[in-house]
Amino acid sequence: MSTALTAENAELGARAARTYYVYARAVDEGDLDTLRAMVTDDVQITRGDHPTEDGVEKFLDVYRGHNALQIPVCKHVVTNVLAERVGDDVVTHAYFQATFFEDERTRIITGVYDDVHREVDGELKLAHKKIRVERIQDVAAATGTYTHVGR
Repeated sequence: MSTALTAENAELGARAARTYYVYARAVDEGDLDTLRAMVTDDVQITRGDHPTEDGVEKFLDVYRGHNALQIPVCKHVVTNVLAERVGDDVVTHAYFQATFFEDERTRIITGVYDDVHREVDGELKLAHKKIRVERIQDVAAATGTYTHVGR
């Protein structure tokens, strides 16, 4: 991937960052309809060293499994987005951090996305979702209460 800052790469990076925001929000909210709308019909998903799986249902199965965990609060943050056109595809790279606020603990999962998108009707759709987890950290359970300054 070229790190050259061209006008096209900057525009693609901004579009990819928006796509990652919509993706992260949909995962956190368990919104399978939005996730479905974000992918090509022949989408692939690769998680770590697991074999690549093909098709929308295999892609959605990952998020159905996530939803089944019934995590009270989950927040994904996606940063450091790079995007570049490679032939007909848009290849993106980004860091992610997913924080799972569970009743007994908080898990922080850090990794990278190395995804392939296709433009469909002006939108970037995921053609290959590649998730690589680099670290998992368990910390004490977090509280859901907060007192704002000045109160």
